[in-house]
Amino acid sequence: MKDYLWILVGIAVVVVLIALIVVWVRLRKKRIERLGVKGEKKVARILRPWAMVRNYKVINGLYLPLYDKTTEIGHIVIGFFGLIVIETKNMGGEIYGDARTKEWTHIIGGKKHKMYNPVMQNQAHIDCIRHCFAKENIYNINIDNVVVFANNKAQLFLQRDDAVIIKLRQFKKLLHKAKYDKDRDVDVDKLYNALMKYRVTDQALIARHDEDVALMAKKNR
Repeated sequence: MKDYLWILVGIAVVVVLIALIVVWVRLRKKRIERLGVKGEKKVARILRPWAMVRNYKVINGLYLPLYDKTTEIGHIVIGFFGLIVIETKNMGGEIYGDARTKEWTHIIGGKKHKMYNPVMQNQAHIDCIRHCFAKENIYNINIDNVVVFANNKAQLFLQRDDAVIIKLRQFKKLLHKAKYDKDRDVDVDKLYNALMKYRVTDQALIARHDEDVALMAKKNR
């Protein structure tokens, strides 16, 4: 009888531990998602008034089809100069990498993690945009790849080459460069409508994308 009770106690302990682990993983996932959303909101707040006075358009959180999957693009600015496509990261700690290497290293709290190169990640977004434009016979549009680290505690140790990898305060300065006020005779509405035509709104596809992103992040830990 005593052995039977110990077995029940053991099973109960295992069940409780598993439940605690599941709760911890879910809470951690939600925290990471909140951090990401918070960073994107910071960038969106900067873009909104800047674009409004120039009659530019801003698209935040756009899902587009990518082969047999879906990709999410953080921010797209459409102006008379062309486009700025922005990938936002809101992580703290130390980030080491090279614009040409696939994986970067993220160190925080004494722990080292791998992360996918956000410059390459954003280039895939740009390629996707160009593919959508090509379907509408739109070509020769200037598109800038910009990666913004929105967390002021982030320390960047990067070989940038020509890539634009900046922190939030530098992003504000970037937007006031003369080239973003230059009129290249871009039809803003035409480009906006072309992208919105291919916008993914199916919640099942979006959920699948979010699951793929979470799985990739888990593999890099």
